[in-house]
Amino acid sequence: MVYKAKDETLREDLNHRLNRIMGQLEGLKKRVASGESDCVSDMGQIKAIRNALWKFAEAYVEVHMAECVAQKKPMNEMRENLQSVIQAAFSI
Repeated sequence: MVYKAKDETLREDLNHRLNRIMGQLEGLKKRVASGESDCVSDMGQIKAIRNALWKFAEAYVEVHMAECVAQKKPMNEMRENLQSVIQAAFSI
């Protein structure tokens, strides 16, 4: 199945994004715990983590919507699902 391979690639990309974010968080956690953190540098890292999370969320929604289309879900269900996703995204 062509779609199945693409789906697996997209999910691998999501996992890769999460691993990078977790690495960024672990680095920040170690600096804070060691007392060697620098406020300006840490705020830059926090901003990078926030941006990476936002990009992950965008990619996640893209994968989810592609799955809905591939499964040929009814348009009403997809519309409701998308509205829920948008509400969740803007309440973050």
